[in-house]
Amino acid sequence: MFDSIMTMVQSAQDSGANYTLDIMSIAAVVGMWKMLEKAGEPGWSALIPFYNMYKFCGAVMGNPWYWLRFFVFIIPIIGWIAGLYFMYEMGKATAKAFGKPEGWAWGYLLLTGIFYCITGFDQSEYYGPYGVSDNRTAQAKQSKTVSFDVVKNQPARAEEPQVRPAETVEPVTPVEPVTPLENAAPKAEEVEFIFDQPEE
Repeated sequence: MFDSIMTMVQSAQDSGANYTLDIMSIAAVVGMWKMLEKAGEPGWSALIPFYNMYKFCGAVMGNPWYWLRFFVFIIPIIGWIAGLYFMYEMGKATAKAFGKPEGWAWGYLLLTGIFYCITGFDQSEYYGPYGVSDNRTAQAKQSKTVSFDVVKNQPARAEEPQVRPAETVEPVTPVEPVTPLENAAPKAEEVEFIFDQPEE
């Protein structure tokens, strides 16, 4: 009983890993399709095994037969190390071809499907094998790899006074100064009060 439960758990884990690999493979094909279209190659060639690597290596490395080096994976240990090195070199060439920094080579090596989709669907441009026609300045390359544009702020200028159109103003009639009235009541005279205390 316990053995059958463990077998079911193991098969479920294996199928989960298989689903993950299937999803990553589909993402790699979709991303490669879009990248090949950016490079001016037919996108459908991403669906054909071996031919897709032939077209892709030609687009990013300038050598369509570079993919044959991956057959070293059939040699144990030494072949695996050499194969990983060849894959890393292809990742560097892919990053340069699409205007990405060299650090993206690790993404192309370890998370191929995700990074192919990012490169295929973002605003990056194709600059030829190894980025030979990438004539951007270092600052432009840096601003292109970040997902926002760098904007130079202009210093604030003092606002100029706005001139209003001339308005018609009616002339004001002069006001005569006010004079005191002649018949007005005279001023009250000041009265001084003296309080004497009675003598004792």
